[in-house]
Amino acid sequence: MQAKINKILEHSKNDISPALKQRTAELIFRIRERHSDPFGLFVILGWQERWQKFAVTPDSSQDIFRGRNIHQPYELGQPVNRQRHIGATLNFDGAILIDREGNILHSGVMIEGLRPREIAAKLNPGEFSDLSRQFGFKEKVHTRHLTAITASFQFKGTTVFTVSEESGSIHVFEDGKIVYASPRAESSRN
Repeated sequence: MQAKINKILEHSKNDISPALKQRTAELIFRIRERHSDPFGLFVILGWQERWQKFAVTPDSSQDIFRGRNIHQPYELGQPVNRQRHIGATLNFDGAILIDREGNILHSGVMIEGLRPREIAAKLNPGEFSDLSRQFGFKEKVHTRHLTAITASFQFKGTTVFTVSEESGSIHVFEDGKIVYASPRAESSRN
């Protein structure tokens, strides 16, 4: 799976470093492999401060990166402070925001005001039973995934990652499209 996602990210169309996208994907796969309990994750790579008006932190105790700008590549090894790494956010709600250089800026962020229904209609006009189908998901997904795919369209030049709490599957989105979808990971959790 890792080779497949690396190839996809290497040839994606935005200008974030392919190596940074691949390291982020590797980190997410490692976290999924190390945790037997289900968890959800939502990461926006390529975050710019000009989008801050869409970001709300409803619980400041979940923003463990604020003011720290921990550089993400170091997170692949042993973090200096175990409380300040992405794995520490698995029970948090909201997104993790990482800039184009790999600095983790915020966690526990609610992304609002993106208008997923309007974006879905723009990308895939027609009659659909729900937004999941309209965005191109094979199965019904929930708010985290719908927000993530919409964010990838609204925040131009980002790569957005999700892990499904229900199935453990990993999705990667760019420009409002699913560029990678892993198989369900439930069997590895039993």
